[in-house]
Parts: sequence; structure tokens; C-alpha cells
Amino acid sequence: MIEVGEYVRTKNGIIDRIKTINRYGTVTKYDDKEDKISIAINYYINSGLEVNKDDIVKHSKNIIDLIELGDYVNGNEVLDKYLFNGEKPVLETTGDETNAKCVCEGDIRTILTKELYKANCYTVEGKEKC
Repeated sequence: MIEVGEYVRTKNGIIDRIKTINRYGTVTKYDDKEDKISIAINYYINSGLEVNKDDIVKHSKNIIDLIELGDYVNGNEVLDKYLFNGEKPVLETTGDETNAKCVCEGDIRTILTKELYKANCYTVEGKEKC
């Protein structure tokens, strides 16, 4: 069950935190003899968007759990994701001398998901596509 304060990743690559959850019930008559109550749930994230449960592909209390290979963290592409000593999640990125190649959750400053990268990528004619 998704809770307020958890991070979510949507099908279109948005990563954000759940701000509020609105649960409301509606009575639906299936026949004259019986009333059934169905519960609808709306999730609202910090950016002010409403997110449908069907659009959420992952959720976690730890943002590092939502990062996938091919995403960009702190400006570097994520090449691998593993557990250090079997317990601490670590991302291996394309980094250079100024950026660490191994990134722990506390080191994450920015995330660009591969879905948003592809959606906003412009390919110059004659060059390799995004």
C-alpha cells in the first residue's frame, strides 16, 4: 500500500513524493437487491499533479529504489545498481574526476529518468539518435 511521504515513479518517468491521498467511496447498485461500495483512490504528488494508481510503476520510502539503469543521477548515466556488502544500495554511474562513480542515496542531488530524457531529447540531423 502506498503511503504519504513515499516516493513514486510513474509510467512516463516522473519521480516525486506523495503529498496527500484522497480516498472516497461511491455506492453502486448492481441490481435492485444489493448496494456495493467501491473505493476510489487519488494520489497527489508534491509537484501538484494527481497520479492514478495504474500510472505508478514503483513506490518506496527510499528514492534510490526507484532509479533504473539508463536514468541520469547527478548528470551521469546509471550503468549498474547493486547492494554494497549485501545491504546498502549503490549506483554505478559514468562519472569523472569531479563526480563520484559510485553514488549512495545520500549523494543523490538530481535525477533525470530515461523516459523524460527520451521525451525531451532533440537529435541533430545526421547524428546518432537519442
